[in-house]
Amino acid sequence: MNKNNRFTCIFAFVAVGFYTPAVAQNQIDGSAARALEEIVITARKKEESLLDAPLSVSAVTGVQLDRAGIDSFNQVLNTIPNTGQAGGIAGNIQGLITIRGISTLIRFLGLETGVGFYVDGVYQGRPQNFNQDLLDIERIEVLRGPQGALFGKNTIAGAINIITRKPGNDLNAAIEAQFGNFGHTRVEGAISGSLAADTLAGSLSIGVHQRDPFVDNVNGPGVDDADLITYRGKLRFTPNDEVELIFSADGLRDRSNTLLFEVEDFNFGLFPGIDSDPSVGTPYLTAANQPNYAHRDVWGVSATGVVKTGSGEWTGILAYRDAGFDAALDDDQLPIRVFPDFFTQSTESFSAELRYAQDVSERMNYLIGAYYDRQDSTGFGDFAVGEDFHEVVFGTRLEPPIILNTTMDSASIALFFDVNYALTEKVWIEVGGRWVTEDKSAVHDQDDRSGLFVSTLVNLDRSDSDFSPTLSLTYDISDAATAYLRYAQGFKSAGFNLDFITDPTRLEVAPEKATAYEIGLKSRLLNDKLTLNIAAFSTDYKDLQLAQIVGAGVIVANAANAEIAGVEVDFNAILGDYIDINGGIGYLDASYEDFAGCPVPGAAAPSVVSANCAGNFLNLAPKWTASIGTQLTYPIQSGLDLVARLDWNYRSDVFFEPQNDPRLRGRSRGLINARIGLLKGRWEVFAWILNAADELYVNYSDDRSIVGSKLTRAYGAPRTYGLTARLSY
Repeated sequence: MNKNNRFTCIFAFVAVGFYTPAVAQNQIDGSAARALEEIVITARKKEESLLDAPLSVSAVTGVQLDRAGIDSFNQVLNTIPNTGQAGGIAGNIQGLITIRGISTLIRFLGLETGVGFYVDGVYQGRPQNFNQDLLDIERIEVLRGPQGALFGKNTIAGAINIITRKPGNDLNAAIEAQFGNFGHTRVEGAISGSLAADTLAGSLSIGVHQRDPFVDNVNGPGVDDADLITYRGKLRFTPNDEVELIFSADGLRDRSNTLLFEVEDFNFGLFPGIDSDPSVGTPYLTAANQPNYAHRDVWGVSATGVVKTGSGEWTGILAYRDAGFDAALDDDQLPIRVFPDFFTQSTESFSAELRYAQDVSERMNYLIGAYYDRQDSTGFGDFAVGEDFHEVVFGTRLEPPIILNTTMDSASIALFFDVNYALTEKVWIEVGGRWVTEDKSAVHDQDDRSGLFVSTLVNLDRSDSDFSPTLSLTYDISDAATAYLRYAQGFKSAGFNLDFITDPTRLEVAPEKATAYEIGLKSRLLNDKLTLNIAAFSTDYKDLQLAQIVGAGVIVANAANAEIAGVEVDFNAILGDYIDINGGIGYLDASYEDFAGCPVPGAAAPSVVSANCAGNFLNLAPKWTASIGTQLTYPIQSGLDLVARLDWNYRSDVFFEPQNDPRLRGRSRGLINARIGLLKGRWEVFAWILNAADELYVNYSDDRSIVGSKLTRAYGAPRTYGLTARLSY
């Protein structure tokens, strides 16, 4: 199907959606006593109904997270169309979020993610911030498509907007305890309330999560466990109705022994018998004789002020964050020393935002602002040619090191605006944009005493500027239905190769740019018993950045251009007196338009290698994503409710590299989660099961032929089950 026909079919699908509510009217017969609550979002940095926002955004409330048993962020994107989080080979430190087929594998400090990740308006930056346990969450908003105007740099794929609960004057407290198989234990507590009259309120929440390993190790303790402490505290000062000040601090201490991957095919040809070790090719089994861990320390503080002045409102946010990790990796996962790895990264960041919003009249409102962000990062890697390898090849048991020392600094300044004007009573136009300038500098010292690479010292500097506009038209079909058209551009900053360098001529990549066109329909139907949102989009993606292991080192390149198109549908519905249902489906056609000289995995068969990867699927871009959840809430007797919930989420096949080598593919998977419990007053008790069918699936895979690992895989979690008890006040 050519591009024009493809877009025509997709947009026709959305047009059909305008008639869907009439069909749904005959399918759902709910009680007049129940209605879906209106969800208010801040996706455009102002409070508005989800129905009114002219963009594709999904919002999940804290109550919905609780009822679905979602405790950490890496579970959230399973429920949202055309999104996902593979995690990479080190989920807690690489993050690897995908939105509409756009993802970036962050191996080193020189590249940045294409998804903007924000908590209470504060940009989180490096991916080791992403996978945290969810504490005291009001809602999570997932904005799909470029958000360059309002959310700034590195939102070329979209933005994640996490909003935590504000402390109020009423006393509220809760404690929750979970226990399950694999020694799973999670204890969380939260309290909030007034501290001084009605002007000062505070809140404190803390969570402790521990779990035994998923992976057995025949050479020592098991790996891939969990050991996390998460906390958040807030003070809210409201001296009058016009002023609000919020001071916040949060942090994460992670001491998990994380297995970054398992070896599925090892063939180095130097160690007789090792290739047939029972752990090779056996999921959830390794033979590692060296440490595997990814220890994180993440914390930050912020101050947010809101001052109302007549019809206008000033908002200011100051934030400081510190995010770092120490990691170790047994690169062969076998009882030999081939290439032991130890590496660490640390990033300090400071950001400041000031914006002013005003409702000029019923027909016009606007927002203007300025933003500053600075990140100072350091990285250290101590890699060595292991003594077993060195003895076989050179006859001596030495471990010559390869030491990488890196510093990376960046600073960006941005000015942005967003204007909304009613052309008629039913038609609104939005015009927005952001101008950003960014300076980056890096020093990378590669001290190679092994002879495998080369010793080199590089100094890199770069400055880039960009203007990303947004334009939308919104048509209010009725009080319960809105249609929109949207045009938006996105920008992701330039990157440097600060990993193993083998080619000193390929040390940087230019910025990425994306231009997206979107048409959508949002509706609340059947006396607020059904919400139905449909969107279709097309994205032109320029200069896609790619970091890939090739041979003995890493290269970075702009992988030419890509074309992406797709459809998203999500809904929430009330069926009768006791049943609620929600779900979504996403279709994605994401392929390279032109990619000459794309990297070739070391063990790829010649029959699958292409000189140009044009037409191949983008990395981590499934054609189909889907989810559906059904919840029964049934009153057994006065004050006692039975709650049962069943969730299913699906992802079709994905490729993990541009050659689309079938070996490096994640097969389709459908995961089933279930919960059943009792609610009585302040108490609730639930039994739950995740991945009920114990489906074996691959989150990420790569080729490390340089150390003999021709196929590695990172598996998703096996079946887990347990009990949760919660007491609220």
